[in-house]
Amino acid sequence: MNKLYLIISFGISACLFLSCGQGADKTEKVNERAYQLSGNSQSGEFSMQQSSAKGDVTIGEAAFRYQIDRAPSSQLPKVKDEQGNIFVDNEIALNITRNGKTVLTKRFTKRDFSSQVESSFLSKAILEGLVFDKVVNGKMRFAASVCHPQTDLFVPLCVLVSTDGSVRIDKGSVLEDEIPGRNP
Repeated sequence: MNKLYLIISFGISACLFLSCGQGADKTEKVNERAYQLSGNSQSGEFSMQQSSAKGDVTIGEAAFRYQIDRAPSSQLPKVKDEQGNIFVDNEIALNITRNGKTVLTKRFTKRDFSSQVESSFLSKAILEGLVFDKVVNGKMRFAASVCHPQTDLFVPLCVLVSTDGSVRIDKGSVLEDEIPGRNP
């Protein structure tokens, strides 16, 4: 899980580094690709693109199917960065079924992670994403990220879902020995 966050973070940093000195137009295009941002010229707001992912998970004898849908939400408070850019926050829907029957239907916003993320960070952050990680102790573990838009500042989080649909949110960790190319 942490490797995924680090790979994404390093990839974004590399795109930004390579874009330096190439002019404002090229830098903006690289930033939009790296962060999947779309700009609205009328409102001046940036938002991440919608995304969807689904997959199957087996826990013991039980087969589960999950679907994750991320979408920018005009209903959530906007975030303004230090340069005055305005970003639309995301809402992420997680649906899990077992044999076609709903186990969990939950919509996440960054406020769902407020017990694990400092309010000073959260006020300048957006909910970036949610991805399936693996099964841990009979629970589905999803990796989530709350980040400051267009920076490498993020808080990794774990969303643990039991087979009965109960949800627990924990703070993730980034360990130095999990950084690609680094030997402990």
